[in-house]
Amino acid sequence: MNGVFSAVTAPNRTRRPRTKGNDPFTLARLELLKVRGSSFWWMWFGMIALVSAWVGMALMKRAGNPNPALRSIVLADGEIYQIVSLLAPILAALLTSRIAVLETMERMNLKWLSFGQSDAARFVGKLIVSGTAVGLCFLIPLLWVPLAANGLGFTMDSSLVELLWAPSLIGFLSALATAAVHLMLSMVIDRQAVGLGLGVIAGILASGLEAVNLPYLGWAFPAGLSSAADPFVRSIGSDGGATMLLADRPWMLVVAALLAALGWTLISVVVVRMKESNR
Repeated sequence: MNGVFSAVTAPNRTRRPRTKGNDPFTLARLELLKVRGSSFWWMWFGMIALVSAWVGMALMKRAGNPNPALRSIVLADGEIYQIVSLLAPILAALLTSRIAVLETMERMNLKWLSFGQSDAARFVGKLIVSGTAVGLCFLIPLLWVPLAANGLGFTMDSSLVELLWAPSLIGFLSALATAAVHLMLSMVIDRQAVGLGLGVIAGILASGLEAVNLPYLGWAFPAGLSSAADPFVRSIGSDGGATMLLADRPWMLVVAALLAALGWTLISVVVVRMKESNR
């Protein structure tokens, strides 16, 4: 009887879903579940298609040039690398803005808080997804362009391994750092148009650093990271033509880009936590 009575009078406890921790893999899995079936993926596929189409046309134009000096793998890869500083902040602003919109739909942000997730934890999950998505927009072209150029018979003055990985990793890390800052802006500023506007301005400024011979200023903001850590060295030859070579120590630039990306990510996390503590 006591067992029956206790079973009848015991309060009904509804089970609340809980996350299994704040490890990056769990946070990324939850973020992927959140954006499943959304327009985020269509935006990302469209960005990859846009960048790949531009890269393909630029490569085919260079392949059709009869001048053998222009049929260089370094020149082809360096030409593609230059679009990172212009497009990375714009694409990052678009994707992170979309994630922020999804975050506020149907009170989803409150649902995350009910799962025990802090703003900083949600930032990490969003950055893994959006930062990787933006970085892949440049990592993939910077990987296949040297391989395609090598297959087309382009000349090569440097190691193919360095040409494959040094520019692509720097481009990926630059896009990741840019995504971290724009994601922070989308989480602390309600008006998403602010982040989009800053992305356009940052892209224009970053892409102009090489033209004014001030690439070192790129260390001051994430969009300029690809210019500051540019692995390509440009010079004027004896015949007056422009030449391009891979830097002597490109892996040091990769390490510098990695440290800068980690620094911008930590700064973004601190800002998000400050916003959360003041809420």
